[in-house]
Amino acid sequence: MPLELGLFLGARKFGGKKQKSKRCIIFDREKYRYQAFISDIAGQDIHSHNGDVKKLISELSSWLRREFKTENVPGGAKIAREYSQFCKAIPAVCKTKNLAVRELTYYDYLNLTLEWIRSNLVKKP
Repeated sequence: MPLELGLFLGARKFGGKKQKSKRCIIFDREKYRYQAFISDIAGQDIHSHNGDVKKLISELSSWLRREFKTENVPGGAKIAREYSQFCKAIPAVCKTKNLAVRELTYYDYLNLTLEWIRSNLVKKP
């Protein structure tokens, strides 16, 4: 998504007060891979995850806690466990909704994710 990232960074640099206050973290599989196709972002803090989802989740949760100065974001290991549980549940949930995993659209995936979070992670009073 180099185009979208460029638009975001440009809006943050040249936009109004609201745009300038936005924050982001940039991930790539390999530390300097981006230089082959988007060298204009040199100077940004690019985080590499080496294709390791757990590392990506851990770095993202640390960044969220640090950037937004909150303790409400769980550690990466906990989030990774929950993500793994969600991934294992997808085929069964799809079956109950007559959906094929291979055919899920973005909105299908979004709705399944929200439903799973509500039924598995949100504490009921």
